Amino acid sequence: MDNNMKKEIAAILKDMKKDVKHYECNEKINTKVKKALLDLELHHNTSWGVEIYRRNEDNLDSTAIKYRGNSISYEDMFNKAYRYACSLKEMGYGVGDEIPACVSNIPEFVYLFLAVSFIGAKINVVGDWFDKDYLLSILNNTGSNYMFVSDDVYENIKDVIDKSNIDNIVLFSLTDSLPFDKDGSRYNPYLVMDSMFYDFVNKVFEYKNITDKVVLNVDEFLNMGNKYNGKVIENVGLDDEFAITYTSGTTDPGCPKGVRHANRSYITLSRFKESDVSGMPSMRNLTVLAHIPTYTHMELSCAISDTLYERCTLTMEPFYNIEFFIYSLLINKPNFVPASAGFWTNLCKKLNYDDRFKNINMPYLMLPTVTGEACSSGEEKFFNYTSRKHKFGVDKLPFPLSPVTFSIGGGTSESSGIFVTLFKSLQEKKINYLIKNNSLGLTPHKFADIEVLDENGDYCDINKPGLLVNNSPCSMIGYTNDKLNETVYVTDKYGKKWVNMGTYSYKSDSYGRIKMKGRMGSNIYLSSGEKIPMYEIEDVIAKDTKNIMSTSLVKISDDCYICHFELLPYAKFNSEKVIRSIIGRLENSFPSELLEMLYLRERDFDESFPIAPSGKRDNNKLIEEGYTDKCISCTYYVKNRKNKKNIKKLVR
Repeated sequence: MDNNMKKEIAAILKDMKKDVKHYECNEKINTKVKKALLDLELHHNTSWGVEIYRRNEDNLDSTAIKYRGNSISYEDMFNKAYRYACSLKEMGYGVGDEIPACVSNIPEFVYLFLAVSFIGAKINVVGDWFDKDYLLSILNNTGSNYMFVSDDVYENIKDVIDKSNIDNIVLFSLTDSLPFDKDGSRYNPYLVMDSMFYDFVNKVFEYKNITDKVVLNVDEFLNMGNKYNGKVIENVGLDDEFAITYTSGTTDPGCPKGVRHANRSYITLSRFKESDVSGMPSMRNLTVLAHIPTYTHMELSCAISDTLYERCTLTMEPFYNIEFFIYSLLINKPNFVPASAGFWTNLCKKLNYDDRFKNINMPYLMLPTVTGEACSSGEEKFFNYTSRKHKFGVDKLPFPLSPVTFSIGGGTSESSGIFVTLFKSLQEKKINYLIKNNSLGLTPHKFADIEVLDENGDYCDINKPGLLVNNSPCSMIGYTNDKLNETVYVTDKYGKKWVNMGTYSYKSDSYGRIKMKGRMGSNIYLSSGEKIPMYEIEDVIAKDTKNIMSTSLVKISDDCYICHFELLPYAKFNSEKVIRSIIGRLENSFPSELLEMLYLRERDFDESFPIAPSGKRDNNKLIEEGYTDKCISCTYYVKNRKNKKNIKKLVR
């Protein structure tokens, strides 16, 4: 371990910041949780990078990162991160400076993430798919003269960088951390699988010749730090800003909201994955897949931060591609994998119905977790059916946890990962849920103060829907766009301020578990003025969990709403019988005026639902698709069902 690094961190811990802005706990939070939060205030008021080092000071020989056959120890990771920090200092970066990056999940990103934290700067991680004008404004507003990019995405944003105020590019290659062959050259032991999606070639030299900007490779960047001999690691605290991440961009395509996070968010969330305060099993000795884009708070917190905090192993996957996901699991063999419902659906279809994969088992996969968006009951059933059939987790967990059932995580970028329900369907087999025939809601972390507010700002009773609000130490500092900050906070009737999570929700039991439904404001209005939330229609349609896997209702116009649905691959009924059943339930649940506006659109096995770059379902694509000859009019069907046998012909 670099002696200078050890000395600097020791000095910082001795002179830890004392000006703590104490986080006020909700009175309902238990004593153990209050003590843990207070301990963070008093003894861990440092940067995220320093905290990760402290957690692993006696764990340096363990494997921190795996990448295509290369194992990188914690000691090597910290040494490299310190060298990165020296180079950042030589470049002129210091406390509070903003450093832009567009880097995939490769070891170099982890080194950079730690290094930015060490020097007290803040990292602004963007996506290569962002709207070009929007991205240009982000880069120019950072005030940075450098940008960090990986060579797999550089061409997608080259034109924007060329127009920006940035003069220098540090270009990492996906090949920089590949293992060495016997002859000393880098090689990729998984090239056969990787080459189906990406040509694993170092492109840095090629890209140096296609831009007027100064392009540095990783060695040239590191050499800059050899000249630096001043202080590297800065004394910053929990409330100092550390990262700017972005939302999924499904509301405003191409222009996801920038969200500002402090060290407190990452350190608190990771601390509360510890079994002594969470009540959950320890994460120790797990291998965690880092594959969600690095511009998301989910990836930085729940994948990278939690893994390193828990002294586990991070396996880096540079390709965030729904078709590559199954290959990523086969290459990396992770124990814990957070992924969106769309990624899991595609994987489960391949394992069950693609001849190339249907005999493959995944005994290492003990914690498959759906995150990023809601998961329907039908999807859960399909996922858990697959986990049993393909022996998920049998090498890691005893019966009845193995084969495992899927876990569910949740929380927006604004509020961080405030929900987690391990082995969800297994927990639903507890007697109180079986008797009531209820499904389990999401369980909030114990540090999070969650409420559901009615229109008057009062607290809703159990099973009464309202606005979900949150108050926790993991909540964002605010949006990068100050105008958005004017509407993201709400005050209840008792004067308490909350972060508005913008979603219909309700408390499902006395333990405070939450069921999140649709977005607030997603309603259908009848001529009488009656308001019907769109999620209620989806719920009625999706009630048939023996046949329907998932649904999504979108507005095309004031008199045209289309509910897209997908059948389970092993559905008991055919499409015609399912549609008859759907329309029957709709007739019994809603006024006829609603049915006049409503159309059904079945999505077949191959097309499924479109996926946004974030991995979440892209309802904007469904809206763009609009009304087609595949849509079925609910009203026309009701009027003609006795005269028509083939309901596929009953179109608008």
